[in-house]
Amino acid sequence: MFARNTFSMPLRFIRNSPLALTLLILNACSGMVDVPSVNFNSRVDYLVIHATSENFEDSLRLLTQPSENSVSSHYLIPTHDDASYPGDRLQIYRLVPEHERAWHAGLSYWGEETGLNDRSIGIEIVNEFTCEGTTNPIEETNPEDINCDFRSYDEEQIARVVELTTDILSRYPNINPIDVVGHSDIAILRRSDPGPNFPWKVLYETGVGAWYDDETKQQYQQKFAQKMPAIASIQEALNQLGYLVEVSGRFDRQTRYALRAMQLHYRSEDYSGNVDVESAAIIWALLEKYRPQKMVVL
Repeated sequence: MFARNTFSMPLRFIRNSPLALTLLILNACSGMVDVPSVNFNSRVDYLVIHATSENFEDSLRLLTQPSENSVSSHYLIPTHDDASYPGDRLQIYRLVPEHERAWHAGLSYWGEETGLNDRSIGIEIVNEFTCEGTTNPIEETNPEDINCDFRSYDEEQIARVVELTTDILSRYPNINPIDVVGHSDIAILRRSDPGPNFPWKVLYETGVGAWYDDETKQQYQQKFAQKMPAIASIQEALNQLGYLVEVSGRFDRQTRYALRAMQLHYRSEDYSGNVDVESAAIIWALLEKYRPQKMVVL
């Protein structure tokens, strides 16, 4: 419609229009004209870290070959503690270009966003942990029903993680540190990876991801030791932080799983999903530091 009406205009009007200049350039160059727009933003707003639960050979096959439930990620990082890994030096494997959509997040939620495959870069880390009880979100399991065998991470493997994530964040500086998350953060009822042994604080100390300030946490801990926030306030704070929680005012199953996910990330010595003074203090300290505009007033 626009093109047809334009070319039906008088010739003198076309010659004096901005469109005429563009057409002349296209005709002269027989190519493409770049007219940069400021009306855009990055596709990538989140960085999601996973653990494979398989060895390197099986992980590479599952992430690159078709199957009944095909999955992929942008990167795969092996470990030396794996007989199926063929190399001496740990290499970072790029499986999907960053500008393409990898299938790593599945049914997911973080910070009011659903389906994070569209907006994230996914990193799979080879780690043969096993976990039962968080694969079906419909089943009425509770955190204490989950049976996991979490494995440690190789130091050189973590060095490769730091190398890769630092490089990614240099190219996507607008990613909020609190939006560097684990699979367990974005799929609280289904996933537990990368697990309590993943060194989130080590990454934070290298400039990757989020961590609370100890002094702020202590201040909230002293305050909450006198009077704990209501369950509805804790639910709202978890939701504002990014977790999928409905503010029901009841200490329900979803709230316990959200607390467990937060604890796996920020309080790994106790990830029972129970509400306690320290967990609440960590949540408010993180909100104050990374999402101050979403602070839940007590």
